[in-house]
Amino acid sequence: MEIKIATNIETGIFYSIIKFLKKNDWKLIAEYSDEIFDKGIDFDLYQFSKNNETILLVWNNWFEGEIKATTETLNEIAEHFKIILEFGEPEYLHKPDIIDEMKNLLKFNNNFKQQSIWQKFKSKFGFSNS
Repeated sequence: MEIKIATNIETGIFYSIIKFLKKNDWKLIAEYSDEIFDKGIDFDLYQFSKNNETILLVWNNWFEGEIKATTETLNEIAEHFKIILEFGEPEYLHKPDIIDEMKNLLKFNNNFKQQSIWQKFKSKFGFSNS
């Protein structure tokens, strides 16, 4: 399976793709924490998994969205949204360890072992989400 990175995905379509993945049984593994003040304003990130495949999605307000996935999955997304995907130079998803590099800013699904430092700090010192 060939992995490619689609770039310059318009903001509205980017967030529609997130909803599409959730509705189609993709499991959200990690996302840019909603505790970070600029989530969805300056930056956003999502990681989904389904049938041993992972999709990474990153968005920022300067360069729009990027999606890293198999060619088959990207084709399915393009067909569903009736868009032509571009494959330019990515700003973020060319980094092989982006999830590890950003782990302190991410919120991980409770079914996964990883937690951000902020989540560990809150837990250790008894801070609640309210």
